Amino acid sequence: MKMTTLVPIPLITSIIGFIFSMLFQDMAYWSDESMLWYWVGASLSYTFSILAIILLLLVWIKITRLNKIHSQLVIPYLIISLISIFIGFISIVWTTFIIIAWQSGF
Repeated sequence: MKMTTLVPIPLITSIIGFIFSMLFQDMAYWSDESMLWYWVGASLSYTFSILAIILLLLVWIKITRLNKIHSQLVIPYLIISLISIFIGFISIVWTTFIIIAWQSGF
């Protein structure tokens, strides 16, 4: 598999994690009797955000081992990586903040 196809995968998973971190609050209203969907949404947010960070590390390890990164591609890879890390970090922080606020009764 080419490196150009591997690099967007962490970005896509971090975006999915971000979407779940924004929507999991509304998932609490999917069931009248339990908070099952709330916790499913929170778990999916964490899972996809952490998966994005792990995949990003694996892609960078593969890139450095193969030494097949061209000097023209370093900046786009770096930008995509920074965006993925930022989105993943924001998703984790936001989900944690909402869970803490919900547990405290806000």
